[in-house]
Amino acid sequence: MTATVQVSPRTAAIPVYAAYGAAAGVVGGIGFGIWMSVSRPMTDTAMITMVAGLLGSANAFVGWLIHLGISVFAGITFGVVLGRFARKTAPAVVLGPAYGAVWWFIGALWIMPANMGMPVFEWNDVTASSLGGHLVFGLLIGLAFSSIAQVMGRRTGAAAR
Repeated sequence: MTATVQVSPRTAAIPVYAAYGAAAGVVGGIGFGIWMSVSRPMTDTAMITMVAGLLGSANAFVGWLIHLGISVFAGITFGVVLGRFARKTAPAVVLGPAYGAVWWFIGALWIMPANMGMPVFEWNDVTASSLGGHLVFGLLIGLAFSSIAQVMGRRTGAAAR
């Protein structure tokens, strides 16, 4: 006995948007990772090594691995939650930085400092630099997502709506 399942186009789009989001997360993650590798809001400490501190390391390579893992997760979430709105460039350019700001608030102001025994929701040189990086991350994720969606839409014959 076989069962037939009806899937709406909206539901079927979620895995596709998750894949587009994962790829966009890598793009945004590389851009933000470079920012964190060169940004030193604290004397002689690159922000990427602070990310490594989430697992008790000070190694930049460990920081990159953690950061890219988080970036892929953030990209997938962007695709699933905002993908249907971010297929075109103009909305993606607005949604991306807004999404980056949300991750800054949740990650840089709350989760990361709480994990590392630092004060949460504190404005300082580190969080200021991090805000800039998260806005760039969001912009890159939005642009990459919309670019991928538009190219794939042309390939499959489905125009970006």
